[in-house]
Order: sequence, then structure tokens, then C-alpha cells
Amino acid sequence: MLLLFCNIYIAEAQSVPSRLSDQDLRAKHVIKGTVLDEFGKPLVNASIKLSGGKTAVVTDNSGSFQIEGPGGDETIIVEHPDYTTRKIKFKRDAQVLVKMDESYLKSPEKVQVLYNTRNTKEILGAVTSIYNKQLTSTPTPLYLNALTGRLAGFYTQEVSGFRTARTTSITVNDLAGTLPNEATRYTSGISDNSEINFSLRGQAPVTIIDGIQRDIYSIDPEQIESVTVLKDALSTLLLGQKSSRGVLQVVTKKGDAGPPRISFTAQSGFQSALKTPKPLSAHEYAYLYNEALLNSNLPAAYSAEDFQAYRDGSSPYIYPDVNWYNTILKDNNPISKYSLNVNGGLKNARYSLALSYMNQQGMFKSSDQFDYKTNLEQDRYLINSNIDVDVSQSFTIGLQIFGRIQEGRQPGAGVNEILKRLYSTPNNVYPVFNENGTYGGSSDYITNLYQQTTGSGYLLDNNRDLMANLDLNYKLDSWLPGLYAKAKVNFSSLSSTLVNRAFAREVMDAYLDAKGKIQYNRFGSISDPPNTMNATSTAQLFYVQGALGYNFSREGHSGGAMLFADQQSSTYQYDLPGKYTNIAATANYSYNNKYFAEAAVNYAGFDRFEPGNQFGLFYAAGLGWDVAQEDFFKDNVSWIEQFKLRGTFGKTGNSNENSLGYFAWRGAFGQDGTNSYPTSTSYSPIYGLVERNMANVNATWEKGHKLNIGLDIQALKHFTLNADYFRDTYYDLLQQRGSTTEIIGLSYPNENVGKNLYTGQELTLTYRNSINKFNYFITANASRLRTEVLYMDELQQRYPWNWRTGMPVGQTFGYRADGLIQTQEEADRAPLLAGTVVYPGDVKLVDLNSDGVIDQFDQTALGNTKPQINYGATLGFNIAGFDFSILLQGVKNRTYQQMDYSFGSGGKDQGYDYMIGRWTPATAATATYPRLTVGFNANNTPYLNNSSFWTHSGEYFRIRNIDVGYTLPYSITRKLRVSGLRLFANAQNLFTETAYERLDPEVYSNAAYPIQRTINAGVNIKL
Repeated sequence: MLLLFCNIYIAEAQSVPSRLSDQDLRAKHVIKGTVLDEFGKPLVNASIKLSGGKTAVVTDNSGSFQIEGPGGDETIIVEHPDYTTRKIKFKRDAQVLVKMDESYLKSPEKVQVLYNTRNTKEILGAVTSIYNKQLTSTPTPLYLNALTGRLAGFYTQEVSGFRTARTTSITVNDLAGTLPNEATRYTSGISDNSEINFSLRGQAPVTIIDGIQRDIYSIDPEQIESVTVLKDALSTLLLGQKSSRGVLQVVTKKGDAGPPRISFTAQSGFQSALKTPKPLSAHEYAYLYNEALLNSNLPAAYSAEDFQAYRDGSSPYIYPDVNWYNTILKDNNPISKYSLNVNGGLKNARYSLALSYMNQQGMFKSSDQFDYKTNLEQDRYLINSNIDVDVSQSFTIGLQIFGRIQEGRQPGAGVNEILKRLYSTPNNVYPVFNENGTYGGSSDYITNLYQQTTGSGYLLDNNRDLMANLDLNYKLDSWLPGLYAKAKVNFSSLSSTLVNRAFAREVMDAYLDAKGKIQYNRFGSISDPPNTMNATSTAQLFYVQGALGYNFSREGHSGGAMLFADQQSSTYQYDLPGKYTNIAATANYSYNNKYFAEAAVNYAGFDRFEPGNQFGLFYAAGLGWDVAQEDFFKDNVSWIEQFKLRGTFGKTGNSNENSLGYFAWRGAFGQDGTNSYPTSTSYSPIYGLVERNMANVNATWEKGHKLNIGLDIQALKHFTLNADYFRDTYYDLLQQRGSTTEIIGLSYPNENVGKNLYTGQELTLTYRNSINKFNYFITANASRLRTEVLYMDELQQRYPWNWRTGMPVGQTFGYRADGLIQTQEEADRAPLLAGTVVYPGDVKLVDLNSDGVIDQFDQTALGNTKPQINYGATLGFNIAGFDFSILLQGVKNRTYQQMDYSFGSGGKDQGYDYMIGRWTPATAATATYPRLTVGFNANNTPYLNNSSFWTHSGEYFRIRNIDVGYTLPYSITRKLRVSGLRLFANAQNLFTETAYERLDPEVYSNAAYPIQRTINAGVNIKL
């Protein structure tokens, strides 16, 4: 770029007449100045030109520039791909000092694509990137939350508002077990993410951190340089038997030569639940419960006196009314984070160091009765260091160390148990405390929810994660210019443990004796803390990579080739190592940045398949044409700088370890502990051998044919468009056959029989511009995904609506509902499910084949069958030190199933406000819920009936993120001896609009930890 701008400058200079008049010489003068980056350090390669002029110069290594201009006052324009454009007015003979602000949106010339750095103009695949400032504006424990709505084709669903700790100990079965049948023994990874489900074009992408496959999602966004998604076959082919899945690639910050650049960020805020269920009060519960009993032909449980006692609260110990949500949950929960980043170094030795600490507290209340904390909490410490040393002009060594220490705490009863009981415990079943100060309870509720939350001890989980990378790069230009060799070695280790200091206490059930005095019955048990520590997970990973490559560029021709090999070995829970091996070759070529071609081939294997059938051949190729570089295009449409057509196609693979099974090609025999015969006089059992599984000797990897066609447009120097169409066909999918039989007494293994189709379109639009000193931008993306089951070895179906084949992948099936039965005449005529009797107020199921009964032949697709649409838009501006951005995000054409029992499956659980809309003869026309019953109801409840009555819209629109900040002028911060000081505030999940208001459209489980709204403020200081 430096040479390009220099050439422009020289060319412009040559166009000036050789002879100037004395008046011209006096009028013109040289403008000198310095450009600084956000740290107050010299900014190299910034472009400077006069307003309205074409002449441009670039800053040198000291950030200095000089440019010839006319006399008088003038405006200069300073530009850099990573910084916001500045327009500076200055007076003649004044020294110009310009401090640049990092741009919210970046457009670097190069981007990391898997294991290589590529020029953005040469990329032929579907590759999308976002950068640091888009990530740091989101206050979240996981960087995944910052990706929502920002990357076309990348879909996230938040399923919990807080991490879920591992609490299951490693047992002897994890050390030995019965091999080789246990499919759960080998896992593809141990993730630190339990809060967010995510997919890329419908597949679970491989996560790569600085070139290493690791499922780490807790990296501080302050430490991340960029996040890139790779969606096509050509971009991911070097992953071999994982290449079908796409890639989520994270690149952390590296050191830059120069004086130390120090950045410190401190931020703190609070979180609150976005949506929680609204329980009925005690008297409402009693009234509706009586109604449900009567509808179930059972006697009423509550009298008029009971209703009055619940209503007026005259006897709170015998007739309690406890809103458990208000009793054990807080309204606001603090979250804070501190980050320190330092980088710099000499020209031949560069370093980067990042430290981070985060504390997040949960929504449970604590009691002053105990001298220890019981609230849900996590503390996380991160370190990420990089050192790059140029040993010589040809040889570079890089060393990276990443470490994570995470400590979690939760009540001794366990978060999941508390949330489950919170949803199910009625308000009137017992008081928090009895009159004598003991915990309330009953024969059915032998634990007290308040005691479980605040007085059951605590569980401590500890996680340790270490990753070390060694990179070696050697330029072999002395042999052949452009020839290079590189190698990478990585070792990773992680473990987690659980300390159990939980205990239980008895409860007392209060009742009135014959004299009207309160008496107590004791229930439950007392237990002391075991004070044990057990390992809950462990893993060791080793990765080695080597490559020999060649790059060239001469007279408009450029390209390269590479021979590549790597192996990943992973050991989880003391299992046998699982090994992936890739042996690959790539080649690329471009002519005048106009015509592009690229190809790759990979011979890849996975050692869990049968020996002799572990390796397969995968390939991909791509072509591109930038029409805007053609003379006929330049002459007629000069305002379009890029109009690149591109396309890729390839054959990819997916080992699908979870469906494959554990050494599925081997049969196994063993004792199952059930089938025995007695021996000797003591009748001691002798267990016989049984066949434990059916071997699948033909098991192989799943395959994919992936086509991607794209268009990249840059126009008017401010507008970009990226559009993609993809058609991915996945076949030989590991599925269980529909035509199985139980006659042999064993279930069939998964076989390579399935075939699915994924097609869609993706669009990203970006516009950036400025009006005087007002810089603004908008970037928006949308993706449309259509899936179809092409083959699934489905049993012959009787009617077209029964077929799963031809429907979207994972489509929900069940019975179609036509509202609620309104009259007894309708009930008498209604077709019946499994011989049940229906009444007015029950769900009216549709008899699709008109045979008078509801059975499997009436099952059809439920909910949405249209392609799902995901969209997001970010708008922002900055002026006079103020900056603002807002992220809007949403989903269309999405539904989900949420079914309810009136009072739980056992008929004794808490009721909620939605039950007020139940059917009664008086509310028949407006009812939104079936008539109330207790426990199992074959027609209305989910035991036998999955019906469209319980299908709800999952569409939503969120204001996902807002960020506002103010950066003090450099003239002030320089006096404070800091390079920059920014005050900021941001918010996450500020507003949600959804068609079905009762539940959150993402976390729609009644007993899940709710999504959190976060309000946050902080300061960033740069030195």
C-alpha cells in the first residue's frame, strides 16, 4: 500500500508544470504534521490528502507526513482502513497533530482463513469477519453473545442466563467401563459454554482459537482481534473429516513493534431476569385447583373458609401464601470485569500480554444466618501472552500461553434442583418459617425451598485450562524466492473438580390440634457436609502441524501452493486417544486481481473407524472474476470499484462422533447384571454373558457436496455488498434405520443411510460515510435457511401428511388442533385419542383421515415449515468525542413446542397466571387454555398428545445491544499523561418484541435460568 500511495504521489507530482510563476511559488507551501493512533503512538501508512484534491501521501514510521498545498487555511483528510476518517482544518504554517479513533467497522487488506492469511480480494469462499470494537460493546461472560446478529449464516440461541457447572464425578466406569460398546465414552471436546446453542448454516461449526481446535468461549473480547466464520467447502477443506461443519475462527491480539501500548478497562453493572413465570396467589391457586378437581370428578380440596384464610392472611403459618419467586430471587445481580492489555516490542521481538478478571453473581438471595456465601457465582481469571521473535531475517519463532482459572459456587442443593422446585412448589404448601422458627414443610415436600437456596451449604467447582502454542516460520528465499516452511505444535490440558459441602435439614409441618394450638410433624432428614472433592472432567490434547509452501507475484501474476499435514490427538476422561490426521495440498492463482482460481485436496482419517477404512479423499475448488477490473467496465461504471463473482464446490466430510458410537465396528460381550442363575446352597447368582451391541463394520464418515456462489460489490468508496447462495447436500448420514426389528433383542446401530439438503441465501450490506465531522455507518445482514430430509429410511406411511421425508430436518410431528371443544354435542361427535373421553373445554384434535379415531395416521407436521430467516443490523455514529452504536436482531419463521400439565404431571404443582385464561362455560369464547384437570389427561397433556395447540411462535425482535461513550479530547488527556480516556455505558437485551409473550422466545423452558438483561458502565484508559 505504501508503494501504491507513493506512486500516486509521484504521478501527481509529475503532472505539475515544470515552470511556475513567482506568484505560484509564493502561493504554495509544504504542510507538515504527525498522525497518532488511539494510544498516542505514531500511526504508519495513514493516507493524507487535501480536501478536494487527488494528491495523497502516507505517514512514515514516525507517523509524520508532509504534503504540498496552496496558501491560506486548508482542510486535510486523514484516512486509514482501521480508523475513522478525520477532517482537520488548520491555519497556514501551523504544525498539524492528528489523533485517530479506532473504527467500529474495519476493512483490512488481509484476513485469516483457517491456517493461512489471505488477501481479501482473492477470497473465493463464503468468509465473514467482525473485529474487536464490535465485540467489546457487548457486556457478556461469553464472546458468543457478542456474535448474535452480526454474522450472516451464524445463528445463536441463548438457552440459559448463567453457566451450568459440571457436578457429575468421574467414576470407575470412566476409567475402565465395558468396552467397546459405550458410545458416550469418547467426546469430541469439553466446552466451557453451557449457555448458548449456535450453528453455522445449520451445522455445528468447529471452533478454532489461534489455529488450534479448542471449545473455548470464555475469552475476554478485549483480547480478541477478530472472529471469522468460514462457511464453504474450499475454506474448510483442511479440516478433512470435520470440514462439513464450517468454522468459527477466533484470532487473539498479537504484538506490534513500537513503544508499549497499554489499555486498561474497568466495567461494572447489574443483571436482571428478562422474564420469569408469574405464579398464582394462594387463594387463586386454591380456587382453580378445586375447579380442576371437580373437572376430574374428584372432591374439592379447599373450603370457603380456606379461601378466606388465604385471602386475608389471618393465619400465615397454617394458611401460608408465599411467592417463592420473590422469596428466593433477587431483582438485580452484579457483574464486573477488569481487563489489562499490553503490547509492543522491538522490530525483531514483539510481545502481547492480556490479563482479565470477571465476577458474575447469580439471582439467588443469601441469608445472614451463615458466615459463608451460598449465592450462585463465578470468578474467572484469564491470561493470554504472545511473544514473536525474529531469530534471523528468515526465521521467526512464536510462543503463546493461554490460561484460564474459573471458580464457581452454587447452593448445596444445586441450581437445577432449586429451579425445578421453584417452578413446582405451590405458594400455599408451607411457610418459609414456622412460628417456632423451624423450616416449613409437609409430608409431600420434605425439603424447604428457602433452606435449599440459603442454608444447604454450597458446592464449589474449579476449572483449570492451559494451552501452549509454538509456531516456527522459516523463509527459504535464499533457495527460491517465495518458498517457506512452517510448523505448529500445541499442547492443551484442562480439568475440573467439585468440592461438596452441602447438607440437609429437616422440615416441620404445622397443624392445629383439637384445642386450636399449633403442633408439628417432622419430615425430611438431617445430613452433614461430606466435604469431598472429586474430579468431574479431564482432557489432554496434542496437535502438530507442518507445511511447505511457495508464493509468487510478478507482472500481474500471483499465486501460491502448499503441502500441508497435521494430526490432532485428544484424550478425554482417561479414554483412549482419538486421532484426526490430514494430508493435504492447496494451490491458488490470480491474474491482475481480475481472475482467480483455487483448489485443495485432503486425504484425511479418523482412528475410530475400522482399520483399513479410516481415510478418505476430500476435495474443493473455486473460481472468481472481478468484472470491475475489466476495461469495458471501468470505462462505463467507474463508480463501482469491485464487482467480483465467485463460486466454490467441494466434497467434505464429518465423522459425527456422537452418532458413530464407540468403536462401533467391534462387537462386545459382557455381563449385564440382570441375566443370572443361582448356584450352590447359598443360591449365589452367576451372571451369564450377553451380546451388548450389534457391530457396524461398514460405518464410515458422513459426506457432503457443498456449492457456494457469491457476489462482492464495492461502490462509491462507501458501500459494500456481499451476497451468497449455497446448496449443501449431506449424505451417508449416521442414523438408525426405520425398518428395525426387536426380534433379536438388540437395538440397531446407526448406519450411513440418511441424506439431507440445506439451501439458503445470505446478504450483508454496509454503508459508511461522513458529513463534515459526523461519521456514521450502518451494517445489516440477513440469512435464509431451508432444510429438507431427502432420505431417512422411513417406514412406509399411509398418507402424504405422515411422511417425514421431504419435510424440514428436525420437523416436529403431532396432531393438528382446531381450538377447544365448546359444547357437549361437539364432544360427543369428536374423534377420540386412545379411547379417551373428551368434554367441553378439551383440545379439539383433527381427524385428518376421517376414520373416526385419532391415531398415528393423523400425525402431521406441526409449526413452521418455511425457511427460517435471521437478521441483524448495527447502526452507529461518532462526533466530537461521542460515539453510539445499536444492534437490532431478530428471527422470522420459527416455532417451538411448549406443553403444560395444569398442575404438573403429579397434579400437585404450582399454578400460574396463564391458567386464568382456562376454558369455562362463561369464558368459552375467549379461553386461551383448556379446561383445568389434575394430572394426566390423554387428550390435553403431552404424555400421548403432541398437538399444534401447544405450538407457539418463536419469532422475535430484540434491541440486542446499545453502546454509548465519550472520549475526552487529546488536548485534555495529554495533560493527564494518558493517551486516551473513554467513558462508556452499554446494555444487553434491552427490549424484546415477540408474538407469544408468556415465555422468552429463546429460553422457553419453565425451569431454566432466565436470560439476563445487563446494564453496564465503565472506563477505558490508554497509555
